[in-house]
Amino acid sequence: MRICSALLMVGFLLGLPRGVGQTESRPDGQSADDALRLGSEAIRAGRTADAEKYFQAAVKANPENPEALMGLGVAELRLGKPEAASDFLSRAVARNSSIQGANLFLGIAYAQMHQVDQCVAALKREVELDPKNAQAYMWMGVVELQDGHPEKATEPLDRAAELAPDDLNILEYRGQAHNDVAFASYARMAVIDPNSWHVHRVQGQIYSRQSQHKEAIAEFQEAIKQMPNNSDLYEELGSEYRKSSELDLAQQAYSKELELSPNNPVAMYNLAKIDIETNRGDEGLQLLQKVVSIYKDFPATYFYLGLGEFDAGKPKEALVALEKARDMHPEPELAPRVQYELSRVYRKLGRIEDSNRAIHEYTRLKAQNSKLNPAVLSAISAGFGTATVPSSDVKGKN
Repeated sequence: MRICSALLMVGFLLGLPRGVGQTESRPDGQSADDALRLGSEAIRAGRTADAEKYFQAAVKANPENPEALMGLGVAELRLGKPEAASDFLSRAVARNSSIQGANLFLGIAYAQMHQVDQCVAALKREVELDPKNAQAYMWMGVVELQDGHPEKATEPLDRAAELAPDDLNILEYRGQAHNDVAFASYARMAVIDPNSWHVHRVQGQIYSRQSQHKEAIAEFQEAIKQMPNNSDLYEELGSEYRKSSELDLAQQAYSKELELSPNNPVAMYNLAKIDIETNRGDEGLQLLQKVVSIYKDFPATYFYLGLGEFDAGKPKEALVALEKARDMHPEPELAPRVQYELSRVYRKLGRIEDSNRAIHEYTRLKAQNSKLNPAVLSAISAGFGTATVPSSDVKGKN
């Protein structure tokens, strides 16, 4: 298991006094306080071997000082000596049970020694002292992953991600835990019944994520043969047809979904998008008006409503819908398209300066998107012209 040096540094400094200089000095003849200060400076500067010597001197001068014991424990941990680290950190905790960070590093030391129970116990003590310590929750998950129990890792890693949503280490381990749990679940499903509609659906979803849409379609069709009244399967099938540019087949799938789940706003929205894009605007507008009454804060709905109104020769109504979509700050790939359509509407209404500003913003947003990694962009955006509404409680599940 790797240890993030930044994690060690931040947690370590919580319990140690800060010095101002980073020049080397020999530990010989230093007072306990001076040795502790110099050790703190050395470890902040990345001179871990020097820090070890200073903390050894501090502990020798005052064997009961919990900060000195903790400092030496962290130095030993960073030098790859988890056994020695656990000894000093245990002593620090014994002398000051509320010392911040010591239980965290003690847990990490136990994790490196594959002592799962002791690790979890130490980390639990840390979060009792500091309930918002994301790193302690992360290490709870890490040690469970290390021990082959991803199902036990997901809860603490989810909590860590809630506390530190932009921490890359946490996100990586969290993703690994959930992927491992999902893989185990899918493998068990295949053992129980390899021809189950559940298995075909999962395989279709896997193919879809890999952009193997032909294969995904085949799997969803197999699932539908077994569960012909499951409206969700038709939604997934329609999505794959749409990604394959087979709009007529997508429309058939979404129509079947709506038949099985009347007033389903997701099915209505997906049908409306196809209607608008294939010049069946009247039908699409009727469906979108119903969707808007349910999803009042979803920009893609207003975007397609604006498209439909403009194509129907109603630029003023289109402008209201498109400006609403713009003001809701749509996802990265939809945002430039909103600006482009706004430029057309403004020009139609004779507002040339507004049209030019919209085109300028369209160009800026497209250039901004071009700098993003395509995989990242697809993860944070529903895609150009393929935005979807969120799932709803009223979706049919047959």
